[in-house]
Amino acid sequence: MISFESLPQAELADDGGRPVEGRLLVSAEPAPAVHQALQEGYAVMPAGGLTSAIGAFAYPAEAAQAFKAVLAIRPRTSPEPEMVGTDVPLESVKTNQISIDPASATVTAGAGLTFQQVNNVLGHVVGPSARVLVDLTSIGSAMVGGVIASGSMGPLRLRPSASCTQVALAAGSRQAEILSGEDIHRAEGMQGWTGLVQAVRMRYFETPLNEFGLVLPVQGNDTDALGDFLAYLHPWTAVEVPADRSSLVGSVDEATVINGVELVTRTSLEQFILESSDDSLKGKAQNLLQSCDYAGADWLACITGWSDHAVDDVLALLLDEETETIGGVMIDFGVGFSSGSEMDAFRAIREGAPDLARTRARVTPPGLLKPWTTSSDVNLIAPHKDSTPLANALMAYQDYREKIGALTGELAGRVAVEMSVYGHLNPHGLDPHHRAIRMAR
Repeated sequence: MISFESLPQAELADDGGRPVEGRLLVSAEPAPAVHQALQEGYAVMPAGGLTSAIGAFAYPAEAAQAFKAVLAIRPRTSPEPEMVGTDVPLESVKTNQISIDPASATVTAGAGLTFQQVNNVLGHVVGPSARVLVDLTSIGSAMVGGVIASGSMGPLRLRPSASCTQVALAAGSRQAEILSGEDIHRAEGMQGWTGLVQAVRMRYFETPLNEFGLVLPVQGNDTDALGDFLAYLHPWTAVEVPADRSSLVGSVDEATVINGVELVTRTSLEQFILESSDDSLKGKAQNLLQSCDYAGADWLACITGWSDHAVDDVLALLLDEETETIGGVMIDFGVGFSSGSEMDAFRAIREGAPDLARTRARVTPPGLLKPWTTSSDVNLIAPHKDSTPLANALMAYQDYREKIGALTGELAGRVAVEMSVYGHLNPHGLDPHHRAIRMAR
């Protein structure tokens, strides 16, 4: 039995930096802990990794008075996943454990692991091209359970359920409940309201071996040109999860799978260069900034993928022979990255923008009041290769940026307003996040 009363009050915060009160329990077996907590009259709240607690669980103090207290339960993590046999049933897999079944091409992962840890184990046990189809910008920090609970898609724009076959859910019984098929949606995207994810079973796939990145300068306010560019990439970014095989092939060129089109702005690059302590990363970021300068661009479209070809050959495949562009975007000032340390540096720069934005939203600058922040998160899917709906959606975001710009001018001297833009340009899940931060003087 767990003595919940002896647990300390935890310093939790939601994803906007607002404090959330609760006693914190770190457990490798959430199901019996949830069962005991509910029996003793506690309100149970899931707690994740980077965000500490899901923002959906902010509550006024009086709302918790009917309960003994609020108990936040976080999955136990591990620097190295603990390997267990395939004979361990899913409902008994602990949050820091993993097992791999090559016969069914599935991996079972505890909720406290990250998908980067999962892929590392797959690479060691199965082979270097084996991975799960979850490609988050926070792949090294977001917990497996939190990814399922939030339904996060990342650059690949596939929900976890596209390749998830079962979920073990701690929903109040002594033993985790097993969800399969359509029932997985009782957990996916529900933010933990229906229970805490304890472990998941997912299909893994062997993809083309080499990772690549192509960075192209584009003009953010030229929404028609951007719409044409994304429509051109529409067939390339269509990822179909195979039903009857464990290998993933591209929809245009079988040996090339594009797994993301991400947005980095010139402003975020400048901020990254100012705040990064890594001289090597700074140098690479300055090279990308120079590409923006040469092209007269304010955005970078970061195309990533897997291919059996060299990065220069991928560029040639993507090129329109008639216009010698990629969807109307000139390649003269583009920058290519390939597997290994180059891709690691590329990811660090690409992910620096959202990391900085989230950090600035939580930190109170000297002389200012605590920041207030809000972020857009609207996922739009273009079902066909058509530039018009893409351009219209991008125009709406342009209007929003202009209105925030006008507000910044109106409040100058009284309230500081910042706008960070980052996120997904994939036409199969267009979602360029626009985070506004307001700080009163």
